[in-house]
Amino acid sequence: MISIIIPTLNEGKTLELCFKSLLNQTYKDFEVFIIDGGSKDMTLAIAKKYGIDVVEVNKRRPHDVSFAKNEGMKTSKGDILIFLDADVLLSQNCLDIVNKFFQDPEVIGVGCRTLPFNGNSIEYLMYNCNNLLSSICNRIRRYEMSYFSCLGYRRNLFLKVGGFREDLHACEDMDLTRRLSKFGRFVFTNEALCFTSPRRLRQWSYPGYVIKYLKYLSQYYLLDRIIDYYNDLD
Repeated sequence: MISIIIPTLNEGKTLELCFKSLLNQTYKDFEVFIIDGGSKDMTLAIAKKYGIDVVEVNKRRPHDVSFAKNEGMKTSKGDILIFLDADVLLSQNCLDIVNKFFQDPEVIGVGCRTLPFNGNSIEYLMYNCNNLLSSICNRIRRYEMSYFSCLGYRRNLFLKVGGFREDLHACEDMDLTRRLSKFGRFVFTNEALCFTSPRRLRQWSYPGYVIKYLKYLSQYYLLDRIIDYYNDLD
């Protein structure tokens, strides 16, 4: 079974589309949880409407998503863990493709091509550049050369490395991928698609977005920590 874990904070504007994409999956053996950090909008009502289980947690700092994801894992039962943002839509075959790759015991994580939902030409170009870099780095198994992150992980290995680092304010998914890489191989596939909102890209501006992530990556690699806070959108 696949467990899908979605951290939320005031995601009423995006969550329903995410749920609809999950209900349309061709693969049906999955469970969904939202891990909510104190939403004041319609987030919880939307989850109730779709029969989605809710785990409520206390948000401890501006960006506390690692803690929320780890708490979601404790509630879940699946052998495969998928962590989604609330503004993510999956192609109809996505869970089928993820499950297919995990039939190979050497595969420890699966990522897929990510595109902007209702994006413009500049945003598509930026996302596709990252897709290309992630694909190349995956082929040569040098994940540290890109902002590589996975859609799904094996539960037993996730537990073995202690899950997401809760001390990181950003780069937590890439950090997990690096720590897991010694146990097997990752797959980056174009067979399935993940669409995500470019809202943060637009809020920060295109140059600002690139500068912020270069700063986060530099701090992570040089200091093994993130000094700047990564503010959640609400």
